[in-house]
Amino acid sequence: MNIMLKDPLERSGTYKTKNWRGARLKFGIISFLDRFPLIGILTRRMWRITKWLLLKFRWKLESIKARDYQLDIDKTYWLNPQIIRYSSLKEFDIYKCKGKTIGGNWDRLEKKFEELDIYVALKEVSVNGKKWDETVFYRRILGRIKKGEFLWRCKNKSELDQRCRSIEILYHNIRNDGYKSQSELSIKDDYNPMRIDDEITVCVGRYGDFLFSNSAHRLSIAKLVGIKKVPVKIAVRHPQWVNFRKEVLLYTKKHGGKIYHPITHPDLRDVSPFHKSKDRYRIIKENLSVKKGKLLDIGACWGYFCHKFEEEKFHCYAVENDRENLYFLKTLKRAENRNFRIIPKSILEYGDIKNLCFDVVLALNIFHHFLKKRDTYYKFINSLQNLRLKEMFFEPHLPNEPQMESAYKNYSNEEFVKFIIQNSSLKDAQFIGEAEDGRKIYRLY
Repeated sequence: MNIMLKDPLERSGTYKTKNWRGARLKFGIISFLDRFPLIGILTRRMWRITKWLLLKFRWKLESIKARDYQLDIDKTYWLNPQIIRYSSLKEFDIYKCKGKTIGGNWDRLEKKFEELDIYVALKEVSVNGKKWDETVFYRRILGRIKKGEFLWRCKNKSELDQRCRSIEILYHNIRNDGYKSQSELSIKDDYNPMRIDDEITVCVGRYGDFLFSNSAHRLSIAKLVGIKKVPVKIAVRHPQWVNFRKEVLLYTKKHGGKIYHPITHPDLRDVSPFHKSKDRYRIIKENLSVKKGKLLDIGACWGYFCHKFEEEKFHCYAVENDRENLYFLKTLKRAENRNFRIIPKSILEYGDIKNLCFDVVLALNIFHHFLKKRDTYYKFINSLQNLRLKEMFFEPHLPNEPQMESAYKNYSNEEFVKFIIQNSSLKDAQFIGEAEDGRKIYRLY
């Protein structure tokens, strides 16, 4: 698909050409009906319900297709506005496109949201005290209206000024009262069943990026006032991302219907994990002696703890040598634009470990694998002796597990803790909690 780019300051063009004449006609009919309130209310309700029923039929067809990759196309996602960094190069209508998989290069990261003139204008007016008519955005919209276009539901300067004032009011309402979803704002005497989908709209690109599609003024306000989470609807997904989701689901089928750790990417959080890991994360976070620094996760799997602790400003290192896990680890790292470093080998083979000093080391349900054979046991001792660290969070295995029946060594929890202290620079240990599966967690320091 060839995409004709507009000025990078402007919002993207629509995926399908908009019928501006139809929009003007519709607006004219609404204006006429406003002269007859009772008839207007009844007509609006009938029109909205009829349109909604037609859309429901279309969405039902898309829902059937989405079953292949277990998606709820009606789901509302709560995202940090700051992760929506770019605009899609095409704007997708949530009502016409919801649930669709659409290919093309619309997901190229070429149009930064915070460089759009609507965002800049809102910042200049609401934060810096400028007047609307001093902004590039206002002058652009007014110029197009004067040429006969019907933009922002405005057909003249007076209506544009009124729309701008309403956005200023919305800015102050959100800043003072917080951000409300459309379901919270629904008005019973103006029933509109389609309003539930009138949230900030995003698309998911091929690598998992959330790209802005619609409702620029609300997303701009949320970013400017520091809202932590806003409700969004996903209009479309790129086929490459959908294929990756299918790969994740295929993995679950081969591994007991679940993945090992949760996935932190919002569009994959519904995939069930064996270990919810929230308890482990909470226990570790509450017992950290430092609030930043270098963190090493040994046996990172798909990177859950590196994702979580990078959000806490740690510089994370993910050690993982399983080829299949590495594929998902790397893909999910890119999907969330993380910076943690991946070490694609066993900790037993990582020679550079001597040259690094870690503030925190995570060894969660991993060290028992090194007890199973004699050669790995002694390599393990050597790695512990070379490991430079300030504290370790250690989760030992359950000694009665079948996998340990013929192991070279099989320690009890207390024996394992003592073994690590004897073979490392650590001096003491503290029991700090228990994971959801009953395994104990220790802090060694």
